[in-house]
Amino acid sequence: MVSETIPETLKPSLGKNLLGFALRYGIYLIFVVLCVAVSIASPVFLSVGNLSNILLQTSAVGIIAVGMTYVIIARGIDVSVGAIVALSSAVAVISMKDGGQAWWVGLLLIFGVALIIGLLNGFSSAYLSMPPFLVTLATMTIGRGMVLAVSKGVNYWGLHEFYKSLGLGSLGPVPIPVVIMLSAFLVGHLVLHHTVFGRKVYAVGGNPEAARVSGINVERIIMMTFVIVGLFSGLSSLVLTSRLNSFTPSMGVGFEFSAIAAVVIGGTSLMGGEGNIGGTLIGVLIMGVINNALNLLGVSVYLQDVIRGGIIFLAVLIDALRSKYAQNLD
Repeated sequence: MVSETIPETLKPSLGKNLLGFALRYGIYLIFVVLCVAVSIASPVFLSVGNLSNILLQTSAVGIIAVGMTYVIIARGIDVSVGAIVALSSAVAVISMKDGGQAWWVGLLLIFGVALIIGLLNGFSSAYLSMPPFLVTLATMTIGRGMVLAVSKGVNYWGLHEFYKSLGLGSLGPVPIPVVIMLSAFLVGHLVLHHTVFGRKVYAVGGNPEAARVSGINVERIIMMTFVIVGLFSGLSSLVLTSRLNSFTPSMGVGFEFSAIAAVVIGGTSLMGGEGNIGGTLIGVLIMGVINNALNLLGVSVYLQDVIRGGIIFLAVLIDALRSKYAQNLD
């Protein structure tokens, strides 16, 4: 008679498969369940206008998250991205409003400032062996101080028509900021998963010494990841400034933590060497849906930061559990 119970020899394998499935694909199930739950709690959630608003609200952080994925996979971290958004916007807007510069000069300044800070972060982390968190914490503080020094705390409104059309226009039914964000994810995915550079990023994050022995210039790869997140932060600055048609000194506050949380929620390990752009997109959408749900359900603004902080804590906990049980997936 054939036993209907699972053989003892298959139980460990079954447990491993279930664990692997949960750690790899659980985030997608969470996203679906979250959307269903919010749509039941608030029928407005699934309206076209609200879904478009979620994508618009997440576009700036989503663009940064693409670059942050590269940095974290390579075992780094960048907490200066919010300051990059504010400083590059400040320099560009003030040069146009007070300095009378053309719109294209402001465009170059946005990416120029972002590139310089990205190079500084990357060179310090890669070639001077300074801890990425402390380096970017320093540049974040310097950047925030420079924003106030340059702007003197003054808000600016009314930008060139080019910026208004970029931030407030649409391509068919899709707002242009959303098109830019999705394009950033597409380019980020293609480079990370289908180029030699992308494979080197994974190699450096997985084992820097082994990567160096195999002939990879580890320092150059690390520096390039910081340059990438810097440039994506510049793009985020352009999108945010255009969408708001203004500059305020508080722009980008909290963007770094939202981007990091989205990347980790999406499955990228803080230990490096693991992650993907598709997962980051889901992480960004989860953060956007949660923020939207808090507003739709009338949650007090005083409690929203508590909830967001709890989400970041949960993201780090999930990453720790994923790393702890990673050997069970082999």
